[in-house]
Amino acid sequence: MKTFLTLIFIFGLVATAPSAAHSATANTVDLLWEGKTYVPTLYAGRPLPTPGNLVRVVAIPNVVISGQRLRADQLIFTWVKDFNPIQSASGQGKDVLEYRADSGGAPSIVSVEVSIPAGEPLTETRITITPAKTKLVLSSVSPLTNPNRARALTDIISLSPAETTLIAQPFFFSPLDLTNRQIIFDWRVNGERAPTQREDGRFFTLAANDRAGSGEIKLSVTARKESVPLQTASRAVTLGFGLQNFTF
Repeated sequence: MKTFLTLIFIFGLVATAPSAAHSATANTVDLLWEGKTYVPTLYAGRPLPTPGNLVRVVAIPNVVISGQRLRADQLIFTWVKDFNPIQSASGQGKDVLEYRADSGGAPSIVSVEVSIPAGEPLTETRITITPAKTKLVLSSVSPLTNPNRARALTDIISLSPAETTLIAQPFFFSPLDLTNRQIIFDWRVNGERAPTQREDGRFFTLAANDRAGSGEIKLSVTARKESVPLQTASRAVTLGFGLQNFTF
């Protein structure tokens, strides 16, 4: 009986030993990324990278040595993009990589290795970032409407005012290109190009000449950066005003 109890006691010690080893914290690093692109103020999502525009990647390390969590400025970050080391972005405390997405839309492979000064690598990770497509959202606005809160127009829309102003909200274009008027907005009514109305090409106004009739028009808009063909987005809707003739 004593021998039996002793065996049970030894077995318990052997069984509990591995659990102690697994309690150690593993060093890890996560990568968060976004495009340095334009989105309206109240947009809930993140800006997406698009062909030819800047991408920002941030390394979030979780490194613990001797029970102490190390800050990013205490670590060495070694960045690699498409299997090419990026020396200018690597070094102590350099937890951010910025690069320009391929203008042809090809994905990029980004990796980062984390170490301590004069030490062996502690952890690394790799991700693939694929450029998204630019897009437009078409909305109607008024002097009392914030364009960022305007409801998007889709399909066939009935509008009653004699004069209606629309805005084409561009998503995922370069903010600098928008500021410098490098994005061209091409508005068309029933297939015919409309003349430019104002300096900010996002806005377009339709006015009715004859309030007695009724009518329907097809309206489209294309936003593009001529030097980067993939930075192009279009939107089209059919508008019914309860009116007959229109000027623009």
